[in-house]
Amino acid sequence: MAAAAFQHILYAVADGVAEVTLNLPSSRNALWFGEGSLREELLAALALADEDTAVGAVLVTANGEDFCAGADLRRTAPRDTAVEQQRFFEGSARFLAGVRGCAKPTVAAVQGRCLGAGLGLIAQFDLVVAADDARFGLVEGVYGWPGASDLVPVIGPSWAKFLILTGELVTAAVAERIGLVLTTVATRELREAASGLARLVARAPRESSQLNKRGINGVADGLGRDQALAIGRTFDALVAEQAKSARAPDGRAFRDIVAQEGVGGLRAAVAHEPWSERWGLGTHGSTAS
Repeated sequence: MAAAAFQHILYAVADGVAEVTLNLPSSRNALWFGEGSLREELLAALALADEDTAVGAVLVTANGEDFCAGADLRRTAPRDTAVEQQRFFEGSARFLAGVRGCAKPTVAAVQGRCLGAGLGLIAQFDLVVAADDARFGLVEGVYGWPGASDLVPVIGPSWAKFLILTGELVTAAVAERIGLVLTTVATRELREAASGLARLVARAPRESSQLNKRGINGVADGLGRDQALAIGRTFDALVAEQAKSARAPDGRAFRDIVAQEGVGGLRAAVAHEPWSERWGLGTHGSTAS
């Protein structure tokens, strides 16, 4: 796919760095599956960078206030059987493996909110720089949905459980402390800091950098990462099937609320006590954020 064919992504190469920009600020760069989707274009852009001998590193950025709002529920078809759930999560696994499998080292610059599927996405990048006002969370857990499996190899089981079981958002400082991001910088410095890091990576011998990346990923895989994720995704499919019966405080099924009112309806459904209560220790935000 040529760069000019992208509809939802901007692509440019300079100083040995391919910058891939998620460019759907109106939907907060939410992800969906299907032909011509943001997920599909991101994989195509990474493949384009891999094929370009002038590229030594890839920088992934996002336009708008938020890096990624998670899955685009408006473009996600209902899944009515366990088999459909399993196929959906297998598709998600292939997408994330494709991002992680980019041969060139990848750097991401994260601003604003990074939620749900966005967390699974940044967990696949090699280096993540966050603005100090960035917030991270798995709000879908409050609605009975899965989403934490891909984070376990990065942040460990305790923090993965905290995020999915509470729905709270954590600050960039907490994200740095638990290993979700490499470092945080002032918001106004994010683009230049991430670009500088990508340029630094790109100047190293290209073949050596790619082999070093493969070697480190190979160690993680050899320790059982892929097998463990396969188990986790099986349970994700089961949780997603069970989510059909998950209900809001007013008794309505969350699934029906999404279909009738979208994400705004979900937020409104849990915007009062006790669902809106925050724990707050080292965190910021709530399920209603």
